Amino acid sequence: MGPGLHTRVTTLVLGREARQRLRASQALLVVLVDVLLSFICGFGVWAGLIEAQMALAWSLFTLLGVLGFYVVIRSGWNLRLYPEDPALTMPQGVFSVFSTVMAYLICGPVRGASLLAMAITLVCGMFALKPGQVRRLTLFAVLLLGITMVGAHRQWPERFPIAEEVLHFMLISVVLPAIAVLAGQLSTMRHKLRQHRHDLEQALEHNRQLAIRDELTGLYNRRHLMALMQKEVQRTGRSGRPMSIALLDIDHFKRINDSCGHVQGDEVLKAFALAVGETLRDTDVLGRWGGEEFMVMLPETDAAGALCVLDRVHERMRALSFPCGGESRGVSFSAGIAACAPGEALHAAIERADAALYRAKESGRARSVVAELAANTRPVPSCTP
Repeated sequence: MGPGLHTRVTTLVLGREARQRLRASQALLVVLVDVLLSFICGFGVWAGLIEAQMALAWSLFTLLGVLGFYVVIRSGWNLRLYPEDPALTMPQGVFSVFSTVMAYLICGPVRGASLLAMAITLVCGMFALKPGQVRRLTLFAVLLLGITMVGAHRQWPERFPIAEEVLHFMLISVVLPAIAVLAGQLSTMRHKLRQHRHDLEQALEHNRQLAIRDELTGLYNRRHLMALMQKEVQRTGRSGRPMSIALLDIDHFKRINDSCGHVQGDEVLKAFALAVGETLRDTDVLGRWGGEEFMVMLPETDAAGALCVLDRVHERMRALSFPCGGESRGVSFSAGIAACAPGEALHAAIERADAALYRAKESGRARSVVAELAANTRPVPSCTP
């Protein structure tokens, strides 16, 4: 069987989704185990220990049941029928208890061996069920087996002597609760491990965010933004599509800090970052460049398009104000825009944007200026609303 055919067959049998594949494979493993148990049951018939009709009835009941669970899982019905336990661990456990009790009735002199299946059922369940569920399943198994033993002794006292039944019941009454206790301890350990893993993931994510985010504004920091822009420059070089960057600087920010205080200055930075981020397009990336400077990356946007975007941001800033000394002050910014020329290094485009920002400030602030164009490029038209 070639690798392609093997993959198709595996997908057909187990499905595509990773968790469902695992559940389906576990269900098929149960099917395989019950097939082997059916062969063992057949050997019991051959050895004269088990009646053929009873062995056939048990095999059909068990195999049809476990195949039914596999079909439910493979079809995805388990996600709708039993979303809190998509592996169907509890229903399969209850079914296994019934199957084991049936095996106990038909196995005659070797019926004690069938009780091993009861223990295996709980051992398997302890890895998925909650402690309360294991206790309920244990209680159900002990009671059902006890009732079955009493009924079997009354119906066939020669085949089910009272002493043997009491011995079997005492054995199962000790073993199964012991497994339930272990299941509770295992569940507690699993819960602690999950909590530790969750805490570790949160700590790692927090550290990752600290590494890429500016603590004050929550925007990408300069280092991470540089990495993003470098990747975009490489992608632009392969696709030939345009890319622009814009360097923004809040006008007279030192005056804000001097007259209103650094606390109010920080609030202005946060409000400015929020307003700009809300105005930009979904594809644009905003980051804090340093101090009162911010950088915007505009993928698949030429200088004219970037100028239009920045014009909208200027318009948004006209509605932004903050209190200072009992009065309301506005916020404006100057911006330098540079379209990355084909083959141009990123730092060269940033230098051109910085030079354009300087010209915007020299020209009166509260405006955007497009950097000087590289050779063989067309002039940038004005942005018309």
